[in-house]
Amino acid sequence: MAIIRKPLLPLKGRYGRVVFYHLPCGLICRFLTPHTRKRILKDPTFAEFRKCSKRMAKASKIGSAVYKALPEDFRQFWMYRAFVGEAFKMLKDEGMTGEQVLESLFSIYVEVWYIKAELRAAEQRSAARSSISTKRRNEVKSNICWKQYNQLSDLESIIHTNTFDKSASYYLSRSFGTGPP
Repeated sequence: MAIIRKPLLPLKGRYGRVVFYHLPCGLICRFLTPHTRKRILKDPTFAEFRKCSKRMAKASKIGSAVYKALPEDFRQFWMYRAFVGEAFKMLKDEGMTGEQVLESLFSIYVEVWYIKAELRAAEQRSAARSSISTKRRNEVKSNICWKQYNQLSDLESIIHTNTFDKSASYYLSRSFGTGPP
């Protein structure tokens, strides 16, 4: 394809196997190809092209699903292209199915965000529980007589050693068995 910036002749249309047409950048000159839609869909010489096109279509759907599963404030368009490229390689080189590729990419890129969200929610719950327990502690102090003050100090030590004061990471490390016993 050639672009003629300042054409001398006002050519437009088809001249044999060459086509001329105008665009804002100038006069475009290109050759007609013998490829037609019918030939690409039926001809055995395009069998590999069709196979690759189907693989790319599947990879783009997988990449789109992974991209949409990410948080909106984190997404960038280059990530979508990277996901599609990775999915295409997995489909082609490793011979994985579409479901296997989707699960693999999901476990690599998206599950991290779900784990972080669960940690934040657990920390917020523990903070809410600790604030509720301190409110209850204050209410108990105001309703107890002076004679029962010694029993109240024992009650406070029990409340302080309660598990509500521990962070969510402590519970996760204990539940996965990664921390000390």
